[in-house]
Amino acid sequence: MADNKEYMFGPADIIIGEGEDQVAFDGENYLQAEGGTLTITPQYTPINVIDFGETPIDNRLTGWDVQISVTAAQEDAKILDVALASTTPITNTDGGESGAMDAPIGSSPKGRRVRIHPRELPDSIKERDWVIYKAASTEGFERNYGAEQGSITINLTAMPRDGFNASKPGNFFYRGAVDPNAEEDSGNDGETPNQ
Repeated sequence: MADNKEYMFGPADIIIGEGEDQVAFDGENYLQAEGGTLTITPQYTPINVIDFGETPIDNRLTGWDVQISVTAAQEDAKILDVALASTTPITNTDGGESGAMDAPIGSSPKGRRVRIHPRELPDSIKERDWVIYKAASTEGFERNYGAEQGSITINLTAMPRDGFNASKPGNFFYRGAVDPNAEEDSGNDGETPNQ
């Protein structure tokens, strides 16, 4: 196997959603006020036996805590929709969107695919990309109106992907150029669709 260690430097493109709903923090469509972060924490349950007291003899994976944070330097309806997932658009008389309002109590936040791509690499090189299958904001919205540059912090939390299978791997994320679930989800040859 070739040694492909790379120094990590610079921002990443953070692409949230797909198609018309996509919000791409790529230095062109939307700008970031600060660098984004990805935090992946495995959740374990310890296996304890009386022979070793409180010292676990093993740990078993029980879940994943995956968090994505990006700070938007601009604001529009799409940013609001991503930052505060439990909203519903307000439509005007011609059918276009004119604003947003709180979603009904009991509704589920809209999850979106998130792709994180190091900006120093061309888009065709995806070996260092992280893809989170489904993430949504479950936190609040804060917007400062002081006499300084404003920003909106978007915090997303991952949920299991659509079509998940708890007895198999690949329910929350993957790193690299090939989606391990692409063939199962779309019948293609393993390449990630729409990336």
